[in-house]
Amino acid sequence: MNNYFKLIGVLTLGMALYSCGGDRNNQSGETTTPVWVDDVRQRTIEEFITTTGTAKATRTVELKSETNGDYVLQTNPKTGKPYQLGDIVEAGAVIVRLENKEYENNVQLESKKLNIQITEKEWDGQKTLLEKGGATQKDVNNAETAYINAKLELENAYITLGKMSVKAPFKGVIVSLPYYTPNVEVASAQPVVGIMDYSKMYLETQFPENVMPKLKVGQRVYVTNYNIKSDTLKGLLTQLSPAINEDTRTFSGYIQIDNPELKLRPGMFAKADVITVRKDSVLSIPKEIVTSRRGNKIVFTVDRSAAQQKVITVGISDDKYVEVEKGLEKGEKVVVKGYEWLRDRSKVKVMK
Repeated sequence: MNNYFKLIGVLTLGMALYSCGGDRNNQSGETTTPVWVDDVRQRTIEEFITTTGTAKATRTVELKSETNGDYVLQTNPKTGKPYQLGDIVEAGAVIVRLENKEYENNVQLESKKLNIQITEKEWDGQKTLLEKGGATQKDVNNAETAYINAKLELENAYITLGKMSVKAPFKGVIVSLPYYTPNVEVASAQPVVGIMDYSKMYLETQFPENVMPKLKVGQRVYVTNYNIKSDTLKGLLTQLSPAINEDTRTFSGYIQIDNPELKLRPGMFAKADVITVRKDSVLSIPKEIVTSRRGNKIVFTVDRSAAQQKVITVGISDDKYVEVEKGLEKGEKVVVKGYEWLRDRSKVKVMK
């Protein structure tokens, strides 16, 4: 019987020793996780509210013929070719001329020029006679009136002839150019050319009512189009409606866009990021590496080949980075890749 108990004791001791040895083997064989790190550093972070809308030109006009005449499309001095869609025209440039000899003759431009010379000489003559006593002040006044009327008639003649030239009222881009056979007669009030100035544009958009306290006129805006994502344009929030739409629970706003290189086109769908908060030189980390555990914001740093779990307090964020208010110091090595598999004190190997 004693031998039996001795045997049981030996077996129990052996199992215990084996168990301890297994733990040591497990500890020595703990997995080392490869990680990539980056320094906690200071950055400028801008928090924004995103909205969308259709970009529109600030100025647009459709020019029509003011008289009838033969259609003559003018030459663009910049290209040496007739004006065409997409050409940039300067303010005052003549795009189309309507030729009508009968109309020009009725204006009698040359006779009106001559009449100015005649009435001016008559006025000078009456002033001379007045000094010599050969005319009255009334004669001088009548001569002056005739001269002024002659000048007005000439100005009106130029205005009338100007109706034969279709001019750009501002610098812009030709966006419509109805085709007419060269030298065909065009009737009055027919559309001839459409021009848009979209060097400055605007976006009419809607904001959800819960962001109203964060928005104010004068805030800067970054504008992008989905077809030209690499180009970001600058804008300004210029108007905000104080009224909430009862059906959509939104309110309207207007954003002015600077578009000097004409990259954004009228009618394009655009995304606008309205900057509501900006902080310079704040500690920040990539927002994607922040995880939540038991209600805390968690990141991992590396110290002597071991991961350290850090509870942090975050502030504002943009699309890439988040502000760190508490929990990290500048220059600490924070894990930016491989953090998904870590726990506090995990063994890690920093990869280059």
